[in-house]
Amino acid sequence: MAKLIGMTGDFKGREYPLQDGATAVGRKSDNNILLDHPTISSHHCRIVLEGSSCTLQDLGSTNGSRINSRDVQESELHNKDLLQLGSVEFLVDAPELAAGKTDYVQGDVEVAEGALEAPQDFGSISPFGEPPQEKPGLWLFLTGILGVLAVVAVVAFLAVLFVY
Repeated sequence: MAKLIGMTGDFKGREYPLQDGATAVGRKSDNNILLDHPTISSHHCRIVLEGSSCTLQDLGSTNGSRINSRDVQESELHNKDLLQLGSVEFLVDAPELAAGKTDYVQGDVEVAEGALEAPQDFGSISPFGEPPQEKPGLWLFLTGILGVLAVVAVVAFLAVLFVY
């Protein structure tokens, strides 16, 4: 039996069966699949299951519908497709549907000649910000002060020890 399996947030692990014919999906209670989430429209989409084919039809939703990260208005669904309605993701689990052809986005490749360097304005990618910069003058000064204080403490201790 064809079903949607929730992959994110409060919907993670929940299963929503797809019935033969049209299945309405949205935030209002008159939908077959009720998804109470702010990024889901009142009547977000319709999923039509007919035999071994399944079609998603976006119903003019505010936050859109995506199949495998591609925006769609109407598209065929396949087994193991990743369906995103608003910001909620589902896995299409329908072994009776043929597996879809995976389309990869063609990317541009830039080949660099020679050694690579970080741009001048490149900062740290750490979420904790830039690492502190070493300030050897400050550390040398603090170490000198601590050394002088240690010598004074030892001299004072010895003076007290020999005076009494």
